[in-house]
Amino acid sequence: MDHGGLSYLRFLDGDKEGFVEIVAQYRNRLVLFIDTFVHDIHISEEAADDALMKLYIKKPRYKESCSFTAWLYTIGKNAALDYLKKIKRDRYAPLDDYFYLSDETDLEAECIKGEENKALHNAIRKLKTEYAQVLYLTYFEGLTNTETARVMNKSARQVSDLIYRAKEALRKELERSENGG
Repeated sequence: MDHGGLSYLRFLDGDKEGFVEIVAQYRNRLVLFIDTFVHDIHISEEAADDALMKLYIKKPRYKESCSFTAWLYTIGKNAALDYLKKIKRDRYAPLDDYFYLSDETDLEAECIKGEENKALHNAIRKLKTEYAQVLYLTYFEGLTNTETARVMNKSARQVSDLIYRAKEALRKELERSENGG
């Protein structure tokens, strides 16, 4: 079992420090994953916080048979989809029109260090949503194809195919960026 799973089980047993460890280890990474759905870092932060609050308040059952990261990202994905439904239902103005007051650090800059990583992250953001998600889960989070399939509601074979197509699309996007396109 991974460290996050152990921390969560400790939290369920009454050790509040277990939850603090989960937030410290996973919050920023969860925000970046959710951003592959939402494409707005502020809404992604809210959705990640909602997912973590669900853990804190509702204490859903965690099955030790799957990785904690895959389980948490599934909860995060559902929180992101809930936000997207809410935005559509409430007919909000385009997200770019919102004015956010915040004294937060730039999450992307904090998590994505180095020029190569920034270029890679920018190229991934231009890909289709499911390509960005599969690359993020498998390469940045290190999930197996089976774990990624669980998060994305796909079969392991579909994930393998998606990885292949996503890597090809990423290669083309990086070439386009290098050539000034």
